[in-house]
Amino acid sequence: MHTKKKTKLYILIFASLFFSFATVHFITPKVFLANTPEPNPDFIASVQKSPLAVASYIGDIQEGASLKDHLETAKMPRATPPEGINFTPLAQGVWAAEDEKSGRKYIKIKKGTKIEVYAVVLSDGRQVQVYVPVE
Repeated sequence: MHTKKKTKLYILIFASLFFSFATVHFITPKVFLANTPEPNPDFIASVQKSPLAVASYIGDIQEGASLKDHLETAKMPRATPPEGINFTPLAQGVWAAEDEKSGRKYIKIKKGTKIEVYAVVLSDGRQVQVYVPVE
C-alpha cells in the first residue's frame, strides 16, 4: 500500500511539472516582450479592458471611455456602397467616395479609428453630425 501512495505522489509531481512547463511555455510570450522582463503593453491593455468587457456582457453597463466609444460607433448610420466604387483616403483610417449615379456619399472608417462626434447646426436650420478623426 505504501508503494501505491508513492506512485500516486510521483504521478502528481510529474503532472504538476508538466502543467507548469506548458503554462510557462505558452503564456510567457504573451505576457513579456521578446524574452525580456519587460511586460507586453498589449497584454496589460487587454487585462485592463477585460472587467469592462465582462460588465458590458453581463448587462451592468458602466460609463467607461471604451464602452462609450463602442456605443457611439453603434449609433453611426451604416450603408453598403455599390460594387466598383473607389474610395479616396482622407485621413489615417478614413476613406470617402461618391456614387456618380445616385450622388450618395459613402465614408469608410477603419475599425479602431478614434473619432470625435460633433453636432453642427447649418444655416438652413438642419442639424447634422460631423465625425472628425483624432490622430
